[in-house]
Amino acid sequence: MWRADITYLQLENGVWVYLSTVFDDQTYKILSQKVSKHMTSKLVSHTLIESLKKNKKPEYLHSDMGSQYTSSIFEHVLEGHEIRHSYSQKGHPYDNGPIEAFHSILKREFAFQTRFTSFEDVVLKTENYIHWYNTERIRIAV
Repeated sequence: MWRADITYLQLENGVWVYLSTVFDDQTYKILSQKVSKHMTSKLVSHTLIESLKKNKKPEYLHSDMGSQYTSSIFEHVLEGHEIRHSYSQKGHPYDNGPIEAFHSILKREFAFQTRFTSFEDVVLKTENYIHWYNTERIRIAV
């Protein structure tokens, strides 16, 4: 199963940007990520499409019930690839625990320790961190 979610990152000038990620439960890796200035259904759809370009499609994708994930644009991408969509129950954020845990690790190990001077800086540094996370970081469970 794949999981999808969005988290917030802050530039040093106080501007917020949005990191969309797709996580694979089988490999404990981030399959794709995109950073955007806007939190939209296009952002999460493009992140999913990038995952599908490089990986075998899952039977299910799990997300929360945010408007980006319940949008017709996102549902159309899922339907077009014959992927079933499961949602976290309202008030149960731990249903999406694996990707929430990744975002927590990303913030503790990286984002809270890093100054992002521009949008391009956060994109580059985030890509580098996720590459390190996927290829070099020691994991307890794999």
